[in-house]
Amino acid sequence: MVLIVLAVLVSCSKEYSLENGTGDSDLIVGADCRISKISSTDTTAFIGLGSIAAAINSADEVTDITAYDSLSATIVTNSQPTYVNDTVYVNPDEYFVTDLTNNARVKKLHRLLDPFDPTSPQIEVDYIYDATSGVLLQKQFSSSFSSINPFYQIDYTYTGGNLTSMLTTDLTIPEQVMDASLQYFTNISPRSYLNLMPDEEDPNYAQFNQFFNFGKKSLNAIKEIKIRNYSSGVLTADSTKTVFGSYIMSRDNYVLSVIMSGDDLLSIPAQKGKLKFSYKCK
Repeated sequence: MVLIVLAVLVSCSKEYSLENGTGDSDLIVGADCRISKISSTDTTAFIGLGSIAAAINSADEVTDITAYDSLSATIVTNSQPTYVNDTVYVNPDEYFVTDLTNNARVKKLHRLLDPFDPTSPQIEVDYIYDATSGVLLQKQFSSSFSSINPFYQIDYTYTGGNLTSMLTTDLTIPEQVMDASLQYFTNISPRSYLNLMPDEEDPNYAQFNQFFNFGKKSLNAIKEIKIRNYSSGVLTADSTKTVFGSYIMSRDNYVLSVIMSGDDLLSIPAQKGKLKFSYKCK
């Protein structure tokens, strides 16, 4: 199919394209849709790198999440959530508690220190939202193994409706262990785009980031994320920078694809390359 570019901004950061279909109807994703799959393709060799996909039923419940490595043809992670009232079990020992009055927004995660050891210490993660805007402001970690609770805290700061910084603090010392800064394309305001939580680097939990409700998403399209790690309060060498560009949009303002370069971003989770998005509409 010949790629027909219908409109290009002067900044070359956003396009409208027919690349996902063969006719005008394919330019429209839908009235009420959300991401159901993110696939990553190498921009040089044009081979598939991997994907993360969710099965979403007619009740808008996520019933399966699978992260797949295309290069090795292996499943990286898989979860088959089950629902009991306001609780979503992601395995027999771990679960999310949701607020059914706020579109099943996550308010708590009950997890294990080691998800592969059912006898390991239990951790409660509380999600705190701004009552007016609905954005995620803070996550607090508590456990019986710690004499100080919460023992760990993550703070999110917003500017103009966008998450612009993140700070992770070990409250038992206390000292910062990670921070992040984020920049955006102010001329692109996509519908139902990415949840951005740069602190989420554990694949056992990052797989849920795009498919559960963690509050209102940033207004604009992400341009750059810098993550810095600290040891004893000193900046370490394993900091990362991820850059987004060449956005291709649908006519109804959903992101169809974006080029992600620099470092992989474990919190999405996705490998750098061309990210393509699929959607499930109500």
